[in-house]
Amino acid sequence: MSWHGQINRTIWEINESLKKTPESARQRRELLRAHFLQHFELDKAQHVPRDDRSFLFLHENDAPLVLLLHGSSGTPAEMRDLGTHLHNHGISAYSPRIGVQGTRDKSRSWESWVSQAQIAIEIASTSSSSPFLCGLSLGGAVSLMLADRAPVKGIVLLAPALYPKSTIKTHLLRVARVVTPTVFYHFAGWNGEVLEAMDYTRKNQGALEMPVLAIQAGDDTHLSSKGLKYVRRHARHKDTEIHLLPEGSHVVTRGAAMEKVVELVTKFVERNAGTARLAIVPEAAPAPTIDPS
Repeated sequence: MSWHGQINRTIWEINESLKKTPESARQRRELLRAHFLQHFELDKAQHVPRDDRSFLFLHENDAPLVLLLHGSSGTPAEMRDLGTHLHNHGISAYSPRIGVQGTRDKSRSWESWVSQAQIAIEIASTSSSSPFLCGLSLGGAVSLMLADRAPVKGIVLLAPALYPKSTIKTHLLRVARVVTPTVFYHFAGWNGEVLEAMDYTRKNQGALEMPVLAIQAGDDTHLSSKGLKYVRRHARHKDTEIHLLPEGSHVVTRGAAMEKVVELVTKFVERNAGTARLAIVPEAAPAPTIDPS
């Protein structure tokens, strides 16, 4: 049996065991590990660089869990520093690599991207009483799409892909999509898929009843800060935070804004998980990762 078949068999066996003992925290963690291993082995088979591979920083106790969804053209590397910081503060973090490399690959439609994310969310929901969702860019839009598909304790939106920055290029892309859609998708590639995902999210988003944290940098050259205003209009929970940072570029989990972002996210999760100031590990300690290689 191939490694893929073996892991699928393991996932099936754990699910069957969970039906008998749904309260088993250990079995729920094993399900998450099996899902991670499936992604990790696929990453290795596709020769994905180590830093770009899926990662899982998992506590053995029943710690809060945050599912980290990277951006459309990114990888889990964008979320690794945030995941390490969360783990050092007693919070488990899982970031599966979603999609395939190559911006013009037809299999990388935004719908298939959402489908892969939904499977990860369902596994995270099974593995934790109520996980947190944290998405960057398109990962943020997907988090909005799927937040009501499973019980979540809160949602973190980092530069959510809701409104593109108004440029000549985006204007031409929108015109081309209406006038010549076939030509548009041929030349626009993944940019076109992201615009479609933005439109879908804005048209179908309902009220956000869970706690929400939204962060974006003022110098983001990809997305408009109108997205933050959109989130505020739809947020209903009293614990809603909206932050427009002065700088940090598009990938706010790196660079100038990183320290502020990881602090805001960690405090938000601690507060809403009811674990503030518990199980804190010294910041200098490296976050252990499951690495089967």
